[in-house]
Amino acid sequence: MDFYEEFTKNRYGSFELKRYVARYLWIGLAISVGLHGCAVGSYVAGIALSRKPPAPKRIIVLDPSKLGAPPSITDKTAPPTIKVSQPTIAPPATAKPVAIPDEEEKEEVTIQSQEELAKAAAPTADSSLGSADVQVMINELKLEDEVIPGSDVFTPYEVLPQAIVNPNPEFPAMAKTAGVTGKVVVNVYIDKKGDVRKCEVMKATPAGLGFEEEACKAILKWKFTPAIQQNSPVGVWVAIPITFEFK
Repeated sequence: MDFYEEFTKNRYGSFELKRYVARYLWIGLAISVGLHGCAVGSYVAGIALSRKPPAPKRIIVLDPSKLGAPPSITDKTAPPTIKVSQPTIAPPATAKPVAIPDEEEKEEVTIQSQEELAKAAAPTADSSLGSADVQVMINELKLEDEVIPGSDVFTPYEVLPQAIVNPNPEFPAMAKTAGVTGKVVVNVYIDKKGDVRKCEVMKATPAGLGFEEEACKAILKWKFTPAIQQNSPVGVWVAIPITFEFK
């Protein structure tokens, strides 16, 4: 009989291992759990023993014999009033009249009435000029002294200025030779008489070909009806487009 048949018949070694392996496995597991439990328990016990006990709270013991009697519930006596002394204020001192020597006699001043002041302020016109002529001259002087505000200042108006005289601008020679048309938007100040007092170029397309200069030259010759605000002429800034085209 060879070794293989003897081994399969008697099963040497197999039955010993199957008999003791479960027993030794549980014994080893119990020893491991015990060792780990001792380690963790010793660590927790060390932390618990190293802690200091909390300090006892302060307790105050009072002797009841030294305490006063409690206030009565039925006692309705009013609490004691506290007197507050008022500050003493000295009475105001009385003014004593002081004799003043008589002033020197002043010169009498005659105050004119409103009618007399109006007559004195009225302008004296030449006999050759009527009152209407004098009023026209005064209005013209006021219009000439009109101050032109900045272009960023908006003046309200109810009626827009209307062009009544608008000559066409000259076509720039450089643009005419090149055969280029253009458009210029100018911002002009129209005074109370409808005259163009100032011209500013806002946009020119194309720029640098002379359209800006010719547009301002022509717009300064235009004549408008003045802008109206509350039935009175006012000076305003107005943006006007000018187109240059071949005819």
